[in-house]
Amino acid sequence: MTSFLDDIAGIGQNTQLALAGCTLFGGVAGAVGTFVLARRRALLADVAGHASLPGVCVAFLIGESLGIGGRTPWLLLAGAAISALLAAWCVPLLARLRGIGPDGAVAVTLSFFFGLGTVLLSSVQSHASGSQGGLRSLLFGSAAATNRGDIIALATLAFAALVVLIALFKEFSALAFDEQHAQSLGLPVRTLDLVLMVLLVATVVSGMQVAGIVLVVALLVTPAAAARAFRGSIARVTAIGAIIGALSAAIGVILSLRFEELPTGSAMTLAATAIFFVTLLLPGRMMRGALT
Repeated sequence: MTSFLDDIAGIGQNTQLALAGCTLFGGVAGAVGTFVLARRRALLADVAGHASLPGVCVAFLIGESLGIGGRTPWLLLAGAAISALLAAWCVPLLARLRGIGPDGAVAVTLSFFFGLGTVLLSSVQSHASGSQGGLRSLLFGSAAATNRGDIIALATLAFAALVVLIALFKEFSALAFDEQHAQSLGLPVRTLDLVLMVLLVATVVSGMQVAGIVLVVALLVTPAAAARAFRGSIARVTAIGAIIGALSAAIGVILSLRFEELPTGSAMTLAATAIFFVTLLLPGRMMRGALT
C-alpha cells in the first residue's frame, strides 16, 4: 500500500497531465451519458465507439501519405469523428428498411464498421513508416501510450463538449423528461437530438485513446446508470454521474499506471462497474423517481 501511494505521489508531469485529462473526460462522459441513457441512445454510443476505428486508420494513412505524420492527434480525432458520425447516421436509415428494425440496424452497422476497422488496422500495423506504434492500444486504451499532444486534444474536445452541455442543459433536460412536452414548448427536438448525437460522438472520440474504442461506451453508460440510483432532479443526477465518471477514470488511470499489463479502459470500466454495484446496495435510493 505504501509503495502504491509513493508511486502516485512520484508521478511525473506528463503523467499528471494524463491523469487530469482523463479525469475531465470521465466527468464529461458521466454527464453526457445521463442524457444518452435518458434518450435510450446507449446502443448508438456503442456503435459510435466501434465505428471510430476505421476512421482512425484512414486518418493515419492520409497523414502518412501527406507527410504530416499519421499519429497527429487532431488528424486521428477528425478521422474517428467522421467515421463515428457516418455510422450513427446509417443506423436510423437501415432501421427504416423492412425486416431490419433498430436492433438489426445497430448490429449490422457495428459489425461492418468494426470489421472494416480491424482489417485496416492490420494494414496500418505493417506500414513501412514504422510510426504506427501504439495504435493497437486504441482498442483497450492506454494512458501510458499517450503524449502531451494526445492529452491536450482529449481535454480540449471534452471541455468543448462540456460547454455545449452546460449551454443547452435546460433544453436537454426538457427533452429527456418528456419529448412531447418539449415539442409543446417550441423546442427543436430533432435539432437537439442531433446535437446530443454530436456530443455523444465527441465524448467517445475524446476518450478513445485512454479508454479504448471497445470500452469507451462503458464510461458513458455505467456512471450514468449508477447516478440514476439516486433520487433527485436531473441536474443532481447529472452532477453525480459526472463525479462517478471522473472518479472511475482517475482510478482506472492510476491502476493502469501501477500495473502496466492492465489496459486503462479495462481498469476504468471495472472501477465504474464496482461503483455501480455499490449504489445498488444503498437503501431507499433506487431508480424510481431519479429523473423527476
